[in-house]
Amino acid sequence: MQISDYNLGGKSVFVIAEIGNNHNGSVELALEMVDAAREAGADCVKFQMRNMSSVYRKKSLAKQGEDLGTEYVLDLLERFQLSQEEHKRVAQYCQDKEILYMCTPWDSDSIIALEALNVQAYKVASADLTNLPLIENLIATQKPLILSTGMSSVEEIQITANFLNSRNAEFVLLHCNSTYPAPFHDINLNWITKLKDIHPLIGYSGHERGIAVTLAAVGLGAKVVERHFTFDRNMEGPDHAASLERGEFKALVTGIREIEEALGDGIERSISQGEMINRENLAKSLVASTDLVKGP
Repeated sequence: MQISDYNLGGKSVFVIAEIGNNHNGSVELALEMVDAAREAGADCVKFQMRNMSSVYRKKSLAKQGEDLGTEYVLDLLERFQLSQEEHKRVAQYCQDKEILYMCTPWDSDSIIALEALNVQAYKVASADLTNLPLIENLIATQKPLILSTGMSSVEEIQITANFLNSRNAEFVLLHCNSTYPAPFHDINLNWITKLKDIHPLIGYSGHERGIAVTLAAVGLGAKVVERHFTFDRNMEGPDHAASLERGEFKALVTGIREIEEALGDGIERSISQGEMINRENLAKSLVASTDLVKGP
C-alpha cells in the first residue's frame, strides 16, 4: 500500500493501529499482530525504531547512577525492540498483506534506516514535537508527517506548526494526552476544535481506556485516529495497559465507519426516502368535513 492510496483529511478516517513495541521484541508476534490489526479494519500499523546510543547517554545505557525506574524502562526498550532487518521483514509483510507500514523514528539514524525501507509516512511522537532538528530531517524526506501534541503547550504546538508550514510540509496534528492510561478528566477533548485553528488537518491519538472518547473525537472532526494495539493488556511493557485488545479495536473501527456514514456532508437538511414513507403514513393532513364549493 502507498500513502497516496489514502486521502488524508477526506471523508474516510485514517485508522492507525500502533503496535509500537507491544510485540515485546518478537518478530513472529509482530507479524501476527499485523494480521490481527488488518482483520480489525486498521488502515495502518505503526512501529517504533530507536538507535539506543543516539537517544540515550552512555552513562544511562550502562545503568550508572540512574534511578530504578529509568533502568527498568531502558531495559525494556533494549529487550523489546526489533532489529533493522526485522523491521524490513515486517515492512515487506505489510506490503504483501496490503496494509500500510509506518514507524516512529526517535533519532536521525533511525530515519536513515527507515528511508532504506521506503517508508511512506512518518509519525512523530509527542516527546519530539519540539525537536525541530529531528523534524527538519523528517521534512527532508518529503514524506507526510503525523505529529502527536501531547506534553506540549499551545505556544510550542504553534511554533512547530509554523516551522512545518514555512517548509511546505504535508502534516497532521493529533490531539493527545501523554499519560498511560490517560484519565478522562485530563483529556480535554473539546480542545481538538481549537487545534483546527492552528492547522486544519487534525486527528486524535488516544491512551485512555475504552473507545468512547476516540469515537467522540471523530465526531469532533478527527481525520486520523491512532490507538495502541495489544494481544493482552497484562503483558510486560510500558504501553500494554493503555492499549486496545483485538475485539475492542475492531469495535472502534466499526464505530468510526458508522460515524463517518452518519455525519453526512452537513450542508443542508434533506428528507430521506425512509422519512418520506413515514411522512405519508404518519403526518397530519388537512381534510374538509363537508363538500367545498369552488370559487372566491
